[in-house]
Amino acid sequence: MKNLLGALVLFLAFTVNANAQETFKKVDEKIEAKKNMVALSEVITLEGTLSDDLTRLFEHKFRNLNENLSAERKIELARVIEAKLRATLSQTQMESIENKPGLLKKLTN
Repeated sequence: MKNLLGALVLFLAFTVNANAQETFKKVDEKIEAKKNMVALSEVITLEGTLSDDLTRLFEHKFRNLNENLSAERKIELARVIEAKLRATLSQTQMESIENKPGLLKKLTN
């Protein structure tokens, strides 16, 4: 009887643990990338193919974030996204982004 009760307790413990890991919520990368583009276009003017390039960058970011990355990998991804933004945008555009509180963090995280 004790063994049966012990097995039942272990089964319930593992079931609760498995359900807790499945609560990670994935997002639609196209919708979230569009939201980032709207926030960015409120601050700077996007000309030519720059809009398409940045949309693909943000889609890439959300596609990677949907993989439930560890904290270290999220930090690395944010660093890479920021480096790509700095390489793509001009100095004055980056200054405009940095002057708006929280925008750079929203775009990179």
